[in-house]
Amino acid sequence: MKLLLQIPTALIVVLILATWLASLRLVVLPPGSLKLKAMTALVYQGHGFRLIDSPLGMCGRRAYPAADCVAMNHLGKRVLLRMPFSQWLYDFTDPYPVSPTASVEETPLRNAIQ
Repeated sequence: MKLLLQIPTALIVVLILATWLASLRLVVLPPGSLKLKAMTALVYQGHGFRLIDSPLGMCGRRAYPAADCVAMNHLGKRVLLRMPFSQWLYDFTDPYPVSPTASVEETPLRNAIQ
């Protein structure tokens, strides 16, 4: 009985370590992307991204976002798996963050906790 519990536990630990070491991320590319078509991509070496993220969300979190944020430039070489675009995941990534001048009442809770 103990062996039946140890195998799934070891598998989960190995998957977590592999995700951490390879820096695997789910990146959701919107339909209006210039370089890549709309998709959800599993990428490696996504150190600048959150676990589930979008290029617009990443650029919006910078202290001084550039007008020509180049977050998608390196994604084409790092894609391991291409999946269909998911609007729900894209909305989860918060691609249009609240401006720093917004009042506290307008700030969503998930953006307030960093």
